[in-house]
Amino acid sequence: MRTKRLSAILQNEMDDMKLDPWVTGVETDSRKVSSGNVFICIRGYTVDGHKFAEDAVANGASAVISEYPLDLDVPNVVVADTKQTAGEVASTFYDHPSHRMRIYGVTGTNGKTTTATLTYDLLRLSGQRAGIVSTIGARFHNQTIETANTTPEAVVLHRILADMVDAGVTDCVLEVSSHALMEGRVAGIHFHAAAFTNLTHDHLDYHRSMDEYARAKARLFEQVEVTNGDAIVLNAEDKASRVMSEFAPTRQTIMYSTSEQIEADIQVIWREDTVLVHMKEFKLEVPVRFMGAFNASNLAAAIGLVSTSDMALRTIVSNVPGLTLPKGRLERLDTEDAEIFIDYAHTPDGLEKCLSTLQQDDRSLVVVLSAAGDRDPTKRQDMGRIASQYSNDVIVTVHDVRMEDPKQIIGDLVKGIQPNVKYVTFEAREDALRHAAMQALKGKRVVVVGKGHDHIERIGRHSIPFNESDILLEELKKQKGQEPAV
Repeated sequence: MRTKRLSAILQNEMDDMKLDPWVTGVETDSRKVSSGNVFICIRGYTVDGHKFAEDAVANGASAVISEYPLDLDVPNVVVADTKQTAGEVASTFYDHPSHRMRIYGVTGTNGKTTTATLTYDLLRLSGQRAGIVSTIGARFHNQTIETANTTPEAVVLHRILADMVDAGVTDCVLEVSSHALMEGRVAGIHFHAAAFTNLTHDHLDYHRSMDEYARAKARLFEQVEVTNGDAIVLNAEDKASRVMSEFAPTRQTIMYSTSEQIEADIQVIWREDTVLVHMKEFKLEVPVRFMGAFNASNLAAAIGLVSTSDMALRTIVSNVPGLTLPKGRLERLDTEDAEIFIDYAHTPDGLEKCLSTLQQDDRSLVVVLSAAGDRDPTKRQDMGRIASQYSNDVIVTVHDVRMEDPKQIIGDLVKGIQPNVKYVTFEAREDALRHAAMQALKGKRVVVVGKGHDHIERIGRHSIPFNESDILLEELKKQKGQEPAV
């Protein structure tokens, strides 16, 4: 592709463009630019790519796309919004990969990763050549690619999708965050179908209100293609689904629910060891390998998405018994010495769903409760309240403190804990985990929330390897070794 053609595609053709070099690649990081690449200047949270345009040219950039004119020795295309433009340029350069396979999007506050993974596994187990891009990385054909965000930035995402197409992938599931939608990371992508899980309190440090948060999520549904096979899949039990449907009024709508009392196109009823799937005239009860009505809701959304493909519903449901939850989602630690669960719950709603599922009997439940630094502090008190509602033994700590004082985070959580509930605090998460392991060896059921699959601790401006499972298993082994022989 030539630079002039690129400029014309962006409807900003420059008559004074004397040079017309070939475009060999697209980058938004000046350090990764090589000869012939187009460099797109992105304004980030802390870094403005415009400041690195000269560095990009020095590294071989053949053209620069920016939001204002720059004095450079290469063609400079000026656009109104480089974040939005990045996706459009990348889609064009990689020959529109989202047009060459079915793309299924998943958004919502809680359950995105689980729903995306269940959708991917249903496709894969049903014989489709499937791929996924989510919080836990990108996967296709036994390959795993680590990604920096839940939804990678646009250029990286289109590059991954192009690689999937080249590898023969026909169906790809994308986990789409509200940040990604606002930052243009899925710009240029055509979705075959999209699902909404729920909307609960989160990210109000970024979105100014719940209404604004809902509208950000709803942007996904504008990008669902208007074709014979398109559809949006919405939660009949969440009132925010109305907002989602308003952004896609001409698309087919599939409603799902986990209650037989709520009218919906798909009903998935959790019965501890099985789920009952009811869709139109189809009704089948099948065994499952996961816990919780909220995961039945995630499954319902996944079935809704996969039903928009060319597979028979019976084929889809027949693969439900083979499904497992992604890492860090109500994941039981692999040990017979104690009952410890790890879960990603980091919102009030997610925490309540997790704890209500685990508190199914009279066993004492110990909760390792935490919150991240420099992230929405308004939800912390609610999380303390919910933890103390389901547990009389709360271990309060932190994760990913970044630049915030751990005492502040812990103080915010403790404010919500009920007066009659016992709690201890640890500023170091590792100390909290070791204390939790000791409680588990006493026969208590323990759940550690906050990080789930994430094996990195973000302290200050540093990212440090941190594997909760390894720490817990090490402490269990240590404590067992200290027990007196019988």
